[in-house]
Amino acid sequence: MTSAAGKAEQIFRILNREVWVVTSSDSERRGGLLATWVSQASLDPERPVILAGLAPNHHTTALVRSSGRLAVHLLDSDQSDVAWNFCRDSGRVRDKLEDFELENRFPYTPVLKQCHSYLIGQVFACVETGERTYFWADVVHAGKHSSRAPLCEQQFIDWCDEPRKALLKLDKSEDVELQRELEDDFRRRIPDWLRFEE
Repeated sequence: MTSAAGKAEQIFRILNREVWVVTSSDSERRGGLLATWVSQASLDPERPVILAGLAPNHHTTALVRSSGRLAVHLLDSDQSDVAWNFCRDSGRVRDKLEDFELENRFPYTPVLKQCHSYLIGQVFACVETGERTYFWADVVHAGKHSSRAPLCEQQFIDWCDEPRKALLKLDKSEDVELQRELEDDFRRRIPDWLRFEE
């Protein structure tokens, strides 16, 4: 790791981003994952937009891609166990939503009843960068259940015991290993409309 990369990693580790549960479904499957790369992507209060950066190899990312819909949920500060459920393994091997009560008003997108707040988005743009798949989505519905501060990354990490931390570290290193080649390929073939020219 270069000196700049090492220092950048130290800086990124002091960030305390919100923890988001991202859910989606298609006609046959449903799933969810834990993400920290979710943000507001428009200043226009009449046209709210979500930007979500998801790992391209994850089950839920494939569901968002096939359905064009996603829900992003903030969790309450005492819901670290819920966060763990959505990051501990793959939705390809188990239904991560089976133990949760879902809102029945949204038949095409799974929405957790017990959460801090949620936004449902209809995807209108997608860019694959190898390491991340970025989805821009218009917010079509939103709900807020709490006025407290939501669960953030450092609080969740502090909640995790050593075996959980070891599993998170292993998952991250496996994702990096898998995605590095995909990112290199993306950089080689960046389309002209996206390539920065000095």
